[in-house]
Formats: sequence, C-alpha cells, structure tokens
Amino acid sequence: MRTPTRIPALLLGLVGLATAGTPAGADDLTTAGGKKLSGKLVAVEADNITFAVGDSKAVIPVRDVVVIDLGNKVGPLPKDAGTFSEIELTDGSTFRVAKFALKEKAFTVDQFPAPAGVERPKLEIPVSAVFSAMKKADDQKVRDNWKKMLGTRGKRDLYVIAQETGFTFIQGTVLGGGADEKGRPVVNFEKEAGGKEDLLLTRSAGLVFHQPQPASVPATLCKVTDVFGHSLTAANIALTPEGVTVTTVAGVKVTYPSTAALVRFDYALGNVAYLSDLDPQLEVPELAPEEKGKRLNQPAAYLKDRSFANEAIKLDNQTFPKGVVLAPDTVATFTLNGDFSQFKAMAGIDENGADAAAAARVTIEGDGQVLFSELLKRKDKPKGLVLAVKGVKQLRVIVETDTPLNGNYVTLADARVQK
Repeated sequence: MRTPTRIPALLLGLVGLATAGTPAGADDLTTAGGKKLSGKLVAVEADNITFAVGDSKAVIPVRDVVVIDLGNKVGPLPKDAGTFSEIELTDGSTFRVAKFALKEKAFTVDQFPAPAGVERPKLEIPVSAVFSAMKKADDQKVRDNWKKMLGTRGKRDLYVIAQETGFTFIQGTVLGGGADEKGRPVVNFEKEAGGKEDLLLTRSAGLVFHQPQPASVPATLCKVTDVFGHSLTAANIALTPEGVTVTTVAGVKVTYPSTAALVRFDYALGNVAYLSDLDPQLEVPELAPEEKGKRLNQPAAYLKDRSFANEAIKLDNQTFPKGVVLAPDTVATFTLNGDFSQFKAMAGIDENGADAAAAARVTIEGDGQVLFSELLKRKDKPKGLVLAVKGVKQLRVIVETDTPLNGNYVTLADARVQK
C-alpha cells in the first residue's frame, strides 16, 4: 500500500481521487471546494482526516472538510414509541431516548432499538455534564414552551412541572436520584427555601441544571449524528479496531461498535455567528474635556472586520477576515439568548499600533460570570480562547487599561459563537 500523501487545501489532486470508481457502501467526504471523495474513513485527528480511496490514502486538513457521510440514516422511532425524551448536555449534544432516570449522580437511559444489525452505543452521562432533560421532546409546542420557560430561570436547578398554560418549576438543587420504596424513580431534591424531598420523576416534565461555566473547554471538532438520533458535539473521535469512541466537549464518552451506527461528521458547524455580524450594546469612553473640539477624527471605540488603522485584522503575522477590535474603556454586550454553546477567538493587542509596549486587560463575562480575564500585551503571543457559553443570554466584553494611548486596542480575531 502506498504511503499516505498529505493533501493541502483544494489541491487539484483531489480531483483524481474523486473521480475514482465508487465502491458499494463507501464513505463520502466533501471538501470546501465542492469535491467529493468516495472511499473509506481511516482516521480522525484534531487537524487532519485520513481517507482511503482504493490503494491510496490522503491526509486532508480538517479546515478543508465540510462533511463526511458514512452512508447510514437516522432510524425512525418504533411505531409503538409514541414519544421520546431528550437529554441535552452543556455542550449542546442531545440524546434521543425512550426514557430516563437518575441513579445517584448519573443518568440512566432506555435507548430505542437499533436498526437491524447495529448495536446500541455504550454511554455514561453524569449529571455534571447535563444542561436539561425534557420529556415529550417530539412535540413542537412542548419545545416552544420549554424554551420560553428557560428564559425565566434563575441560577438554580429546576424540577419542571407541566401545566395547561406551559411550564412551572420548583427551584433548588438536584442532589441525585434513585427509587422510592415502591420502586418508582425519584429525584433527590433540596428546595431553594430549604428542606430535602424525594420528588417523583413521573410527575415531572423534565429537569434543568444550573452548571457553572468551566474556565475553559476543548475546542469543538465537529457535529456527529448517529442512527439513534443522537447529535454529539465532538471534541475527539477515535477509530480503532474495537469501534468508534466519540468524546464530547462536555467530556461524555459514547462508544460505538462500528461506523455502521454513525450517519455523518459535520465540520461545517452551520450554526455559527460571528461577533462582527451582531449588533452589540456599546458603552464607550467619553473624550476628556481638554480634548473636546481639538480632534477632527476621533478614533472609533468599536470596529468590525478591520483594525483601528482601517486595515485588515492581524495577529501574530496572520490576517483574519473576521473579528472585532475594541478601544480601551469600551464595553460591548452581545445578546445570545442562550442559543449558543461555545465562544472562540484569538485575543491580542492590535499589531497596527505604534506602541510596542501597548497592553490592556480584556474580561469576558457570561450573564455576569467571569469566563476569562487577563492582561494582554502586544509583545506576547495572542491567546486562543475557547469558552463555554451554554445558556448564556448576554456575553459582555470589557476592555480596560491604565494608559489609553497609542493603540492599546484589544483584537478578538475570528471571534464567533457556535451552537
């Protein structure tokens, strides 16, 4: 067999592989340039995909991959299923299950039967990784009311109760779960006002958990869909002779006996919003009294997709087409409405400034919780940020400096939030 060949972005050599005969049951890989390869997925890494076509292997950069279709389809629900429940992790991963319960500090689930010849995956879901667990998730009205209810929640766990007009809830802390003396599943719950009680899970429409946002999270690799209707926000995918293990950004491992249980790996991550495409609420510094009337061209406090020198955004000798730039003492608040799971950016001091000693502190908050705060210096390498923002309604970026002179502008290059 030939030695694997590294293929740079959109190399014309892909055309030769793409036009090769398509074997039955082949995996299909589509590139950013619209080329399609039919063959066999060999390995998935953080930066590269190894893909075999015939006797040839290609190593393709992840940035050039749009989707890998494994030739399988999401299975329909059994005719007698009626409904399904959905467990959502803090990273946006979702599990479609027949029912769920709590056993101590972990979820137990009844998975739906697998399509013919496919085994169910092995999965362990700790409570600490769960954002919510919703019953009757197949009903769009339930979903709409659930989202409306989430907009009113505070910073406690919720035991959710269905009403004719929507949902209400009991606030407190989920301590764990188990069964009562009759064997009925219960939630060990400590109410906000005090007092512990075992609440019947059968009387609940679901659970919502208030999880503290971690200081940092792994970067999202891709979205994985399987034949069971699960959707996983993957940080790592390991293909071995024993099967496929997907590790989500929240740290939950799902192990499949083979790729026959997988539908696709989506690298496009279509649900992405760049900060420069949003309209933030701005708090900008006032011009000092002695400066008023003396400046003809007051520098902008907030810029989109360009530096304060009206040039391309640049950090560490790399140019970025998207990003935002903030002046000292500027605060930008972005409304996310709890729709996103992760924030990513490259943070540093604008390289277009004249002062090599420029520095500024940038603080990023999610609904008042500090997710990142650090003094950035122009002489230092930019910081790669990956922050968890699951459920965050407002993302606040604060820039502060003791010497707001000579271009102490903070750059958030390629700043974006994704679902």
